[in-house]
Amino acid sequence: FAGRVFYAGFDGEVFDGDNRSPNLSNIIFFSQLVRNKSDINKCYQSGDPAGREDSDIVDTDGGFIRIVGATNIYKLVNIGEVLIVIADNGVWVVKGGGEDGFTATNYGVDKLSSFGSKSPYASISTGDALFYWATDGIYIVTKDQFGDYKAKNISVGTIQKFFDGIGEDILRDVVGIYDEYDKK
Repeated sequence: FAGRVFYAGFDGEVFDGDNRSPNLSNIIFFSQLVRNKSDINKCYQSGDPAGREDSDIVDTDGGFIRIVGATNIYKLVNIGEVLIVIADNGVWVVKGGGEDGFTATNYGVDKLSSFGSKSPYASISTGDALFYWATDGIYIVTKDQFGDYKAKNISVGTIQKFFDGIGEDILRDVVGIYDEYDKK
């Protein structure tokens, strides 16, 4: 997404930590702007943060984003100009903070839904939309008439009774598949 590599899905368990130890289960790391293969794992700024010169973060630097409230991030999906973050307790969108799109110094995070997914395989992208199985129904994430991304439960009024009969243990094993040829 945005010419970078994003990493998530870290275990939140801390071994031999203290009260300052980070909980990585709600953090997304992003690489510096990728210009060659060696940049894909550089999730830090290029300047010396303790130095007198070049200590500021610049747009092309790497870094991390804390998704406040998220636990157990299962999947990151790029649709259009945003990155969708699916966790077990909700869905968030990461987007650029201005006309230049996502940069290390200018980005935003918005929560789209309090209903996340229990399976890393329960979501599919159709290019301009994302479908995912949540704990209470099947959702679509797409742009609304104002150009904002929204999450909407599409199983209500269709297969919701059937969905409600599915046990939570089965929702952990759900796999979504999209047929691009037949568009279903």
